[in-house]
Amino acid sequence: MKLFYTPNSPYARIARVTALELGLCDRIAMQKVTVRDPNSELLNYNPTGKVPTLATDDGFILSDTRIICVYLNQFNPEIKLVADISDGFLQQLEGIVSGFIDGIAVWVRELRRSPSEQSPGIIELERSRALRILDYFEKISDQLDQTPKLAHITLASALGFGN
Repeated sequence: MKLFYTPNSPYARIARVTALELGLCDRIAMQKVTVRDPNSELLNYNPTGKVPTLATDDGFILSDTRIICVYLNQFNPEIKLVADISDGFLQQLEGIVSGFIDGIAVWVRELRRSPSEQSPGIIELERSRALRILDYFEKISDQLDQTPKLAHITLASALGFGN
């Protein structure tokens, strides 16, 4: 398998940490790419040019972070990183933290634009959303266990984004 990533992508970081937590790094070739290069090798695999992208050994191209993590989890089923249908609380966490990382990504991209092109409304919306979600996690922190899960990995990746 080959996992295409960029060092700055929090979504690619989720896939890379998932591979690490599952003990799969020896089975996956990590391929650092650029995403804004029309000659990027990534485009030979994934026409969207997005990371993470996983080229599987059986010739499939997976390009959504959660789909990649679900796929990787099958190679080490003893560790349950991804919430299954029977765990409503963990599915809830994955959904909320997914919204958190998406909002953080929009916020960071907006802040990276030149000041004259930034939208104060978008910046405030995403800041408010992030603070609300962080308050939510603070309120439920006693319900979280210490076993790494996709929700934890996603939250950590979101908190490290933009640094």
